[in-house]
Amino acid sequence: MNKTITLLLFLMLLTPLSAQAHTTLTSSTPAEGEVLPVQPEEIELVFGTVIEEGSSMLLEGPEQNYDVENISINDNVMTGSLEEGLPNGQYIITWKIIGEDGHPIEGQVPFGIKAEELAEEEPAENETAEDELAAEEDLATEQQEESSEANETDEGSGLLSTVLLLAAAVLIGFSLYKLLKKKS
Repeated sequence: MNKTITLLLFLMLLTPLSAQAHTTLTSSTPAEGEVLPVQPEEIELVFGTVIEEGSSMLLEGPEQNYDVENISINDNVMTGSLEEGLPNGQYIITWKIIGEDGHPIEGQVPFGIKAEELAEEEPAENETAEDELAAEEDLATEQQEESSEANETDEGSGLLSTVLLLAAAVLIGFSLYKLLKKKS
């Protein structure tokens, strides 16, 4: 009887380890750091596990924020449409999700738009536009690096807590084994 209770206790201690993993963004359209030659009509974010209702996303632009319309969640994919035309520049998709484990997680996906203009421009204006685009691309690269560092920190702390919980479970299991062996 004692062995059964001990085994059940041990299994209950291991159960939280399976719920400890946090989901991460696995891919996006537009992709991180991508410069689009045309206006996007839809944003798609794919995560490593199922995400819950209540998750959201917003598009931050160089001069204003844009609402992402018709956001839908299907298992591990969140999609939304863009109703408004976007000017050329750098943008950041800011997402907030509730993972399958109930933990809120947030992140960003920087990208740019460089759609061809219909009207011809003066050569001096082209040089200025190219300089602005180069500066915007530098900003997107910096934001991408910051986002990557933040995601690595999130993943590192989750991994550390998982390893510590696993070590504690092994130590408790070993102690219970020794205790049972002593009673036998």
